[in-house]
Amino acid sequence: MEIYYVTPNETIKETDSKSINAAIVKAKERGYDKVIIPKLNKRTNEALWVIDETISLPSDIELVIDNAHLVMADDTFCNMIANENYLNGKSVNVEDFQKNIYITGVGNAIIDGGKYNGLSEFNHSRDGRPPIRVNTPIMFVNCENVHIDGIKVINQRYWGINNVCVRHSSFRNIEFKADLSRVDENGVLHKGESPLRKESGNIDYNSIYVKNADGIDLRAGCHHILIENITGFTEDDTVALTALQSKKSDYFPEELADSIHDVIIRNVASDCFITSNVRLLTSNGKKMYNILVDGVTDTRETDAYESKATVRINDVHPYGNGQFPVMGDTKNIIIKNVISKSMKGVSLANVVENLVVDSVTMIEDGITNVGVHEESRTVEVKNATFRNLKNFANGNKYFGKPNLIDDDKLSGSYTIE
Repeated sequence: MEIYYVTPNETIKETDSKSINAAIVKAKERGYDKVIIPKLNKRTNEALWVIDETISLPSDIELVIDNAHLVMADDTFCNMIANENYLNGKSVNVEDFQKNIYITGVGNAIIDGGKYNGLSEFNHSRDGRPPIRVNTPIMFVNCENVHIDGIKVINQRYWGINNVCVRHSSFRNIEFKADLSRVDENGVLHKGESPLRKESGNIDYNSIYVKNADGIDLRAGCHHILIENITGFTEDDTVALTALQSKKSDYFPEELADSIHDVIIRNVASDCFITSNVRLLTSNGKKMYNILVDGVTDTRETDAYESKATVRINDVHPYGNGQFPVMGDTKNIIIKNVISKSMKGVSLANVVENLVVDSVTMIEDGITNVGVHEESRTVEVKNATFRNLKNFANGNKYFGKPNLIDDDKLSGSYTIE
């Protein structure tokens, strides 16, 4: 029987990263479209693959992680996996898009961020440090037909899977397990201890060790995407759609990055720490439309913290150049089948047009089914419908009593059924 794939155990080099990249090159030379990373690493005779430089994926390739554990090497500043044109700088050109890239997990397929390297949104891109996006384990830019299925992402140093200008793609059956540890005022790590809660009930953000450990992020230019069956723990938003970019780009084609649209998000069951299970955010004139969110469950099992919202639309804080969305920027949004223990089942800010919120159920220490992100603000809606809101929650000693909807904070045209 002829074999139509290559494994890095056939292309052993001085490092695991070089072995894997050599296997990809050999597969393409042979006309194959598959590389399988097995559990056993014959270079080290261990069930571990240590990644110290990015695995570069060409078009028309499937990377199969077959019960293998891939971990970032200590003190590295690079993505674990990315498309080759992003790495060589060509992804900034519209015409240099890539296509047909698959990452498939078999069994216990683990992508592990390893030991945190200290790079954050607060210190990146200065004093010789690289941009924060290098801390994303999986990065795709200007691609079509990217499909990731059946992997577990743990200890991510930043967003787990980051996509910019990615089209006609899917992300399915992915589990996350971010690190949740606290660091004290002296910089001492307390592994496994929850970050501190203030008297107000809010978490002390400075006490969080690894910040912004999202799950899946879609940035501007992403469209026709399916995200489904997403589970686990993320230290920030589990699924985030954020159309924000305002600065000139040196790695993605700006002419494609005007919106996020035609996205289906189904069956997200996660603990998102203090943020959101699903977040939709626009600013700086970018658009977001034709979004379906169906089936989101807050799985938090602790009272050490509460998330702000199970599903969150827009924000009261400015991003990029500080331009908030206007009516028409965020529209044609359907949210249904939400089970929440959060402060808000669905949280709204700024403006939303053509919104349907259907079947939001609050339980345990949740509070409001449909609320305004900050109670001091008013949200303008146009042609919005809120139906089948059920509240079985007990409320929260820090943040209030159960409530169906903050209708006194809504303006515009809407119905409650």
